[in-house]
Amino acid sequence: MFLMQTFILFMSLITVMFITLTERKFLGILNNRKAPNFLLFMSIFQSLNDFLKLISKKILKMNFIMKIYWVMMIFFGMTMFLLIMLIFPLNNSLMYLYISFYMFFLIYSFMAFFFLILSYSSNSVYSIMAMTRVLIQIISYEVGMIFLFMLPLFVMNEFNFFFYYINNNMLLFFSMMYMIMLVMIVLSEMNRTPFDFLESETELVSGFNVEYFSSLFSFIFLVEYGFFLFMMFMISFFLKLDMFMNLLMIMMFIWTRAFMPRYRYDKMLNLFWKDLVLMVMVFFL
Repeated sequence: MFLMQTFILFMSLITVMFITLTERKFLGILNNRKAPNFLLFMSIFQSLNDFLKLISKKILKMNFIMKIYWVMMIFFGMTMFLLIMLIFPLNNSLMYLYISFYMFFLIYSFMAFFFLILSYSSNSVYSIMAMTRVLIQIISYEVGMIFLFMLPLFVMNEFNFFFYYINNNMLLFFSMMYMIMLVMIVLSEMNRTPFDFLESETELVSGFNVEYFSSLFSFIFLVEYGFFLFMMFMISFFLKLDMFMNLLMIMMFIWTRAFMPRYRYDKMLNLFWKDLVLMVMVFFL
């Protein structure tokens, strides 16, 4: 069992590496420009090369940062990512927890503290501003995400991923409206376009990670795309999509980054609290 869990964690990290390469290649095609094309065959190890380059750089610890929390939160985020990947319904022990679904939300809710302490420890005005916007966004859309994920579980009276997957027979609530709301909320939760307020480079330099560089930045990048991968798995799991459809779902989320503008922040909040929450509650009831 330990070997299976280790294999899951290793393959999760490898998959994240290839997702970043896929995004860069696909965006290059959509924007009619060259993507990474120098390293070996079709630059297949470009992401690995970038990671090795980053971890080989020297880490400069500025005097104004809170050094303990500044470094500690990186490992906290990596731990949350590895734990949440072990809950996904594969052949491992954590899958058989009776309340594995609640374990998912318990771990996922800690990500708000990850962004909070990560930004606060940087002791930077830009990081604090980005943190405020991201926390409001996470708290807002996490409510709708909980309701949408709990809807099929309440209908089936099952809160374990394994038994849900066995008994799920594509009930009628998986309508087009449900899928649209789920995609919108996941776009916001993962800070993808048009809800990418986490990294509004033109507004807040580089967002919450403006003081991070070298290997620490690479780990933040890994956590961000790791949770993006997990949310893609969750959508495919709830809708019982095969591997090909899961790949198409990932490509669709990447595609939105190529043509959709960033939404205005106040309109994003109005969209959720006045429209999306109402639709989710009607669906839930």
